[in-house]
Amino acid sequence: MADNLTDKNREALRPYIADMAAVEKHILEALERQHNDDNIRQFPTAHQLLDRLLGTLRQHISTLEGHLEAFPGGTTAHTVKEAVTGFLGAIAGIYDKVRKDTASRALRDDYTALSLATISYTMLHTTALGLRQGATAELAVRHLKNLTPLLIELSQILPQIVLRELSFEGYDIEMDLAQNAVRNTQEAWMSENTQSAGTPVGAVTGSAGSYTQR
Repeated sequence: MADNLTDKNREALRPYIADMAAVEKHILEALERQHNDDNIRQFPTAHQLLDRLLGTLRQHISTLEGHLEAFPGGTTAHTVKEAVTGFLGAIAGIYDKVRKDTASRALRDDYTALSLATISYTMLHTTALGLRQGATAELAVRHLKNLTPLLIELSQILPQIVLRELSFEGYDIEMDLAQNAVRNTQEAWMSENTQSAGTPVGAVTGSAGSYTQR
């Protein structure tokens, strides 16, 4: 009976893993287009961050697809293809292949898409815990921990890019104000109301040993 329950739980978890791979595949495609965009290339900090994001997403996708191979219910390629189709509607509005955006707007879209990825990993982790699939729960947290510092870094470099683009348009801009913007907006995440709500969003507690697989 226990083996049957484990098989049933693994089958239930399979589409969630495929969905996660689909999310990161779609984000990866958009970032690859941005990486060759001249608007992004003129900002070395943004371009370097994209390099690291691309490497992280490629590693995640490879790991997720390898992990998915151990689950029943069809081939990895077929499963992920179905999931991508389902997710296109959810995030197609974030990335428009035709639209030519400024660097700041492109990075804003990246932040939105990566936020979707982080909350999706939170859901995958929680689902895996509920279904007593420890290896998947640990994988989800590991990938979440890879993404959260990159998301924070993205929010920290964006103010400088916004001001630089304003200066390109001919406005008299004090670039030092970017530091003020970073400080003010980062403090918003650590406000009294945020702290009283409990553990900050993105923080993960517990150790790998907590993700018991039964």
